[in-house]
Amino acid sequence: MKKMILFVITSLMFGGCFGKGEDISSRVLGNTYILQKVVDGSEIDITFEKERLSGKAGVNNYFAGYKIDGQTIKVEAIGATRMMGPEVLMVQEQEYLKNLNEAKKIEVTEKGIVITTTSGVELDFDKK
Repeated sequence: MKKMILFVITSLMFGGCFGKGEDISSRVLGNTYILQKVVDGSEIDITFEKERLSGKAGVNNYFAGYKIDGQTIKVEAIGATRMMGPEVLMVQEQEYLKNLNEAKKIEVTEKGIVITTTSGVELDFDKK
């Protein structure tokens, strides 16, 4: 009996360590977040809708499909409008969309969310 109880406790402990973590898709749905640390005078945002995200990337609007499983996020092919703007904003926009395309992990924070890319870049957003 003692071995059985020990087995159950150990299984629960390991399950907690190796589980997917909290599924946060319902916590971000319908919310808009503003990216921090952007070029002065610009704004980048992201809004989560059911299976679709969209926002303003600085100059252009963008949209994509996405899936959240636990704290893992996968952003599908990103589409965007094709307006031109100041070079500094266009460079910032291209970098942002590249990073968003490489999104791997999403975490809810006190202020908003953090999306981490496959290369370790953290996109820090505050809730609007």
